[in-house]
Amino acid sequence: MKKILLFALINLTLIQLQAQGWGQTQKITPDDRALADEFGWSVVVQGDIAAVGAKSVDFNTSDRGAVYMYEKDASNNWIQTQKLFNSDARQFDRFGQSIDIDGDIMIIGARSQDYDENGGGMFYDSGGAAYIFEKDATGNWSEIQKLVSSDRGATFQPLLGETVAISGDYAVVNAPREVKGLTGQPDLTNAGACYIFERDGNGVWSEVQKIVPSQRYAQDQFGDFSLAISGNTIAVGSFRHDFDVNEQNEVLSAGAVYIFERDTNGVWSETQKIEDANREQGEWFGKSVALEGDLLMVGVAQDYFQGNGNAQYGAVHVFERDVTGVYNNIQVITPNAQNFQSRFGHSIDVEGDKMIVGAYLMDIGSVAFGGAAFMFEKDVNGIWNQTAEMYDPNVNSGDDFGYNVAVSGDFAFVGAYDQDEDFEGLNPLAIAGAAYVFDVNEPNTLASLSTLSIVDNIYEFTVKAYPNPTESILNLDFGNYSQGINVSVYTTLGQKVFSAGYTNSRTIQLDIQNQPKGLYLVEVKTESNASSILKVVKH
Repeated sequence: MKKILLFALINLTLIQLQAQGWGQTQKITPDDRALADEFGWSVVVQGDIAAVGAKSVDFNTSDRGAVYMYEKDASNNWIQTQKLFNSDARQFDRFGQSIDIDGDIMIIGARSQDYDENGGGMFYDSGGAAYIFEKDATGNWSEIQKLVSSDRGATFQPLLGETVAISGDYAVVNAPREVKGLTGQPDLTNAGACYIFERDGNGVWSEVQKIVPSQRYAQDQFGDFSLAISGNTIAVGSFRHDFDVNEQNEVLSAGAVYIFERDTNGVWSETQKIEDANREQGEWFGKSVALEGDLLMVGVAQDYFQGNGNAQYGAVHVFERDVTGVYNNIQVITPNAQNFQSRFGHSIDVEGDKMIVGAYLMDIGSVAFGGAAFMFEKDVNGIWNQTAEMYDPNVNSGDDFGYNVAVSGDFAFVGAYDQDEDFEGLNPLAIAGAAYVFDVNEPNTLASLSTLSIVDNIYEFTVKAYPNPTESILNLDFGNYSQGINVSVYTTLGQKVFSAGYTNSRTIQLDIQNQPKGLYLVEVKTESNASSILKVVKH
């Protein structure tokens, strides 16, 4: 019966279509796309303007990075209008690593830039920087200032600009590998920090404060890929953090989010540390954050919310700020279609009553790790409900569709930096990248992912497989079970390529080095016929 179920699921056809909006209207690739540009690594959209980062663009030097600007025309087509570089570009700058826009001001991170605010001074390897661009009356964007930290050079490769955020007269720039804390604090390897810059009446941006958690830890990488600002509130994720709100009960990489508020004197102070009510090892609470009014969205990219042991499906936790200023969890969101380690919650963007969530390792049918994004909309009762699934029907394994996402008005952008084909699906160039545009007013005719997915794991019995993907050796960990085990490996066409029995073996190693690259199904069955089925990718 188990085998019948397995192969019935493999052979499911596209029998269920989504009727709601958010249909794809464009696939965007740049005019000068090139090998390994990683176009789509970062995306942001605001009204009729969108920016797409390609952090590995080569121009006179390797991995300089660029940002492509797009504007929506009268026919709702997004047209490339500019290609932006940093004025002092050097090799491996990674300009376009991160982007944020607020009105006519845009901030762009270049995590591996080596020089000071004037483009010279002392060389500091990957000290990092952020660049402020401003849009003029003609719609052109021009660089007006380069931002670096006041204590640059104190840390080797702090990667300032890994993540950026901007709101009004304040910008926040993250340095996840910063060692230095505040005055008098000890150096801690890769503890991380964020720097706050303020714009004065003359339009000049100056650093006004460095923020770190009230209790710092080595290797937390505070703010890495997880930073948001809205008005007087900053949210910073620390998904590698191990301790609870009382700095007790160590759970490795359970994660946390820190809230900072600006007082009437202009000083930003930590006001709350937020954790998952059910902390689990490696769930990555705080992998992404977003702020919208009194709401805080927290991505938990490996959340165990379903209660299935090692079923790291991912989730988004929604928090609401009460009248006392405290954020309380009001909803946990998971997609209708789920699979093991899809990284749902890796990226989030929210505007008004619309929220888009990326799951860049979501399987699309038999295509492993193609990636997807999900749209949620808030109803009159304040509940967020899924309204659309987004993916590329011509997806390839490892496209990383949904690595970064953005929504504004009627349009959503989804980055797929590992995509190879151009906007017509032709001319493959490895990791050239792409971005996809979805319109709320267009019908979504994609098949529902719930009809496409191969079962990952039937959790009558749990088993861990690692590394996954693998090039040769696959380790299987059966947890506390150590009696008779039978392991079978199948192709997606149902061909059995391996089968063996084991006794008193909590862990085993399978050598699949000689098997062709692709997706395999590993079935582990106990003496009582309880079984677990996992997907494994052979690279």
